[in-house]
Amino acid sequence: MAIVVAFSLMTVFFLAGLYVAGAIGSLSLIMMKFFSDAPLWNIMANRAWETYTRFLLVAIPLFVLMGELILRSGVADRMYKALDRWVGPIPGGLLHTNIASCAIFAACSGSSIATAATISRVALPAFRARGYNERLVVGSLAAGGTLGILIPPSVLLVLYGLSTGTSIGRLFLAGFFPGALMAGTFMLMIAIAAIIWPGIAPRSSSDSYMTLKGWRDRILGTLAVLPVAALIFLVLGSIYGGWATPTEAAAAGVSGAFVIAVINQTYEIWLNLGALAGRKARLFVLLPGRLRESAERAAEQAQEYDKVLIKQIALSNFRMLTEAFMGTIKTTGMIMFILMAAATLQFAFAYLHISEDMARWVVSLDLSSVQLILIVVVFYLVLGTFMESYSMMLTTLPLIVPTLTASGIDLLWFGIIMIILLEAAQISPPQGLSLFALHGAQMETKELLEDGTEKPKTINDVYIGVLPFMGCMAIVIGILMVFPEIALWLPDQVKGARL
Repeated sequence: MAIVVAFSLMTVFFLAGLYVAGAIGSLSLIMMKFFSDAPLWNIMANRAWETYTRFLLVAIPLFVLMGELILRSGVADRMYKALDRWVGPIPGGLLHTNIASCAIFAACSGSSIATAATISRVALPAFRARGYNERLVVGSLAAGGTLGILIPPSVLLVLYGLSTGTSIGRLFLAGFFPGALMAGTFMLMIAIAAIIWPGIAPRSSSDSYMTLKGWRDRILGTLAVLPVAALIFLVLGSIYGGWATPTEAAAAGVSGAFVIAVINQTYEIWLNLGALAGRKARLFVLLPGRLRESAERAAEQAQEYDKVLIKQIALSNFRMLTEAFMGTIKTTGMIMFILMAAATLQFAFAYLHISEDMARWVVSLDLSSVQLILIVVVFYLVLGTFMESYSMMLTTLPLIVPTLTASGIDLLWFGIIMIILLEAAQISPPQGLSLFALHGAQMETKELLEDGTEKPKTINDVYIGVLPFMGCMAIVIGILMVFPEIALWLPDQVKGARL
């Protein structure tokens, strides 16, 4: 009876469009009120305290803040150009740059939506100038952005580890090879499509923005990627080497991201205003009739421009930090509310034996591990059409984990499968959040037809563009089911990672 009521109420709440935290929190209260005599408010207070006082939980806002600082630092443009010099010659050209840049950017930010939106604003004008197929372009941006929740550090991997008691360090290690496999599968599909249909990714050497200039330019361009790559390496290396917990590593990552963001913002403003100030000072010196006082006036002008430059640098950095902190507060607040509600739901299901009953029922069906995983895969793919990834994970884990444990399925391996399914949910029509972010970026970057009118764009182009990449995700899930060692080998080899 309790199981039927729980699923019925959950369906009604989500169809009614309630906020996820409110829906699952209300469900927990109703179930505990009418199906048990437990002291409800004491339980709620204890669950909230136990949830929010876990030291590992501090890693979530820190990783989010690290990503926000990198996203708002303005490194996307230079990183995109640098990566294009390396992967541009592959059939498919800039489409591979999308995958590579999104993978690196998302690995640092941990946000697939923010990554897709940021890179798309840099990439879309260049693609339109080169005549690429826009459906495949937005599909590659959406798919590349999802790599951020699989390639560590990832907030969703942290949440999965907290919810299931799985080592976060081992989860980070387990995500490496599947993440590389996913990126490689995307790029292989793009290359094959570009060879079969060359018109979708035409080659051009006339675009100065994307022209390849040899190994020297490639190596110099790599310098733009090194700070972010070094930051990721230091954060993950400290965890894998056993030198720091994920929380401590995230705190160090915030410090590094802050330095990168401030230096980049300062450099950008100096490049624009500083160069302008220098030109104006030199021009003032050469003005006729002012040769006697030119040196003094030039010095005064230089001082004035220096003041303006310093003021602009301070304002820009302050604005960047404010936006980063506000973005962190919004994201972390949403996650924490859902996490507390999910913890209460998990307790309610355990107290009422709903999870145990579900696990016993599934075991009684005598399904093989493959059959059970296939059912779970279909379940999450359907769920992903109308729920976002955080809600999917935290709402379903209280039910899924006992069933998987009873069936003898490795939770470390399943964590990677689940993250890939959540990636698919991010780009699943009609409600994938990354799709709307990309469509918004499409609308912001206008494209004109020959008659001067703006080319119409619909979200259907985004829906169609992501379908081949969802097929690639299905292939990777199949490979991981056949060869689970792809995810499990590296965690078994590295013994230094600690919580």
